[in-house]
Amino acid sequence: RSSDLVALDAAGNAYVTGSTQSTDFPTKNPIQPGNIAQSDAFVAEVSPAGALLYSTYLGGALNDYGTGIGVDSSGNVIVSGYTYSSDFPTQDALQSSLSGGSDLFITKFAPGSTSLLFSTYLGGTGLDRSSAMVLDASGNIYITGDTQSTDFPVTANAYQATLAGADNVLLTKLDTTGSVLVFSTLFGGAATDQGTALTRDSAGNI
Repeated sequence: RSSDLVALDAAGNAYVTGSTQSTDFPTKNPIQPGNIAQSDAFVAEVSPAGALLYSTYLGGALNDYGTGIGVDSSGNVIVSGYTYSSDFPTQDALQSSLSGGSDLFITKFAPGSTSLLFSTYLGGTGLDRSSAMVLDASGNIYITGDTQSTDFPVTANAYQATLAGADNVLLTKLDTTGSVLVFSTLFGGAATDQGTALTRDSAGNI
């Protein structure tokens, strides 16, 4: 199913991400109780009646932005975004440290958002940003955005393996554990190209 900044589970609970500069953003049972930067990502769960079930900051010492959220069939919450923080919280990470000025992040919360199942950076030595995310029926994660990195992680079956201009679209697929880069490619020309949305059809095409 597709996700933007809001996702719904089967019970109608709403999951929201984004970014906040507020030091008094409403939290409930957070894994990160306060913000430590000018802007942090946040993750919140709201019941169909409008009750706040869960809310946390998510970020490090520099700016962090949540740009996509989804819920898989087991009730796990997956959040994507990008971060400038070298101390963004990681767990069983595919990439454990910040590689450039900004990197993508992908974070998976257990149901009830009481713990991180995994949290990883993904990026190269330039600026990397995510704009949208979608999950498939198995919980695999697809992300698009843009990269200025000549060494953004790509796979052997990439449609375009090298940066063609100053800024190219990125399209990346991670498995449900966040430990395998199933598919990752660049897409673009000699100028500036940015991916801003994606979806999947019934045959699994992106």
